Amino acid sequence: MWLRVFLLSLLSLPVAWPGAAQSPQEIWKMCFGPTTARTVAACTTIIDARDAYPAREVAIAYRNRGLGYRAKGQNERALSDYDRSIEVDPGYVESYISRGNVYVDKGEFDRALQDFDHALRLRPGYIHAIHGRGHALIHKGEFARAIQAYDEALKVEPSFIASLVGRCWALVAIDKLDAALVDCDEALRRRPTFLNALNGRGVAYLKLGEPGRALADFEAAHAINPNDAAALYGRGVSRRRMGDRAGAEADIDEARRRRPEVDKDFKHFWRLDL
Repeated sequence: MWLRVFLLSLLSLPVAWPGAAQSPQEIWKMCFGPTTARTVAACTTIIDARDAYPAREVAIAYRNRGLGYRAKGQNERALSDYDRSIEVDPGYVESYISRGNVYVDKGEFDRALQDFDHALRLRPGYIHAIHGRGHALIHKGEFARAIQAYDEALKVEPSFIASLVGRCWALVAIDKLDAALVDCDEALRRRPTFLNALNGRGVAYLKLGEPGRALADFEAAHAINPNDAAALYGRGVSRRRMGDRAGAEADIDEARRRRPEVDKDFKHFWRLDL
C-alpha cells in the first residue's frame, strides 16, 4: 500500500514542460485525451510510476505516448512504445492498430497486416482494424483486396468516411473513375475540407482528361494544407496540362522538395500517366 501511495505521489511532480506542478487529474487528462504537445511528457510521468497501476492503464499510457511520438515524426520511438504496450497487455487491441499504422508508414505492409489481423482476432468486426487492412493493402498495391476491406468496413459502419475515401483512392488506381467520383463526392459532401478526398478526386479528373476540374480540387486541398506535397504536385500536373509550364514546374519542384517520393505516388500508386 505504501508503495502505491508513494508512486501515485509522483504524478504531482512537474513533468517535462515549463510551469507549475500538474495535478494527477491534469496529467491523466493530457495523456489519455487528444494527442497534443504535452502528451509525451504526461504519459512519461505515468509510465515512470507504472508499478502503481493495472496493466491495462500502463499499456494505454505507452500506446498514447507512442501516438505523441508519431505526431512528432518519431516513428521508431513510437514503435518501441507500442511494443512495450503489447508486452504489458497483449489483449489491448488499440496498440496493434497503432503499430500497424506505423508499419504502413515504414512500407512494412505484411507486418502491418499481421497486426491488423491480430486486432481482428481480439475484436472481430472492429472497424479500425478492418480499415487498417484496407490501408495496408492499398499501399501494398493490392487494390482489389483493399476495396474488399473498405467494402467490409463500410458495411460495419456506413458513416466511416476514411474508408469511403480509401475506396475512392483504390478505384482511381484501377481506373474505375466513375465509381471513384461517387465515393469522393460523397466524402466531400459530408466533409467539404477532407484533403485526401480532394486529392483523390483531383487525380480522377486528371485521368478523365479534365485538368480544370482537377486544378480546382488541388487548389482547394492546397488552401487547406499548403504543406501537402500531393496537393502541390497535383496542381503542378494540372497546370502543365493546361499549358502553364512555368507554374507547373514550380509546383512540382516544390512538391518533390517537400516529399521526394511524391512522384511514386502519382506514377505507381495512382498509375497516372505524367
